Amino acid sequence: MLVRLIYVSRLAPDLDYRAIKDILATSQRNNKPRGVSGLLMFNSGFFLQWLEGERMAVNERFARISQDPRHTAPVLLDYREIIKRQFADWNMGYLGEGSINKATFYEYSGTDTFDPYTLSGDSAAALMLAFIDNVPLIKSNNG
Repeated sequence: MLVRLIYVSRLAPDLDYRAIKDILATSQRNNKPRGVSGLLMFNSGFFLQWLEGERMAVNERFARISQDPRHTAPVLLDYREIIKRQFADWNMGYLGEGSINKATFYEYSGTDTFDPYTLSGDSAAALMLAFIDNVPLIKSNNG
């Protein structure tokens, strides 16, 4: 059974942007053999991540992320069964600092300041899908 999980967290305060490269590389390396795909957004110290795949694999990934000291205050925004993947061709896509425009964020949150803790699960999903349609991103191909 396929599921989608969307969560938000903050970059640990003692880390810098090099940690983001580490997190992305770890995601890309660990997700492929587990059949997990998704999208990672980072801006203003916040992570917003969409994970999709088999239920146990996605649950295990989120459990690891929740214990990762590079992430603080992880909050689950959405968890549901899905019919098909949105990011089937990506181990982990990435939208980084500067890719997230205020006008698009405002449409889904009511504020132009990127703070994904203010989003509902449905708003977070719609926001992420809006960005993949409108913003160039780094795709990590499974092949």
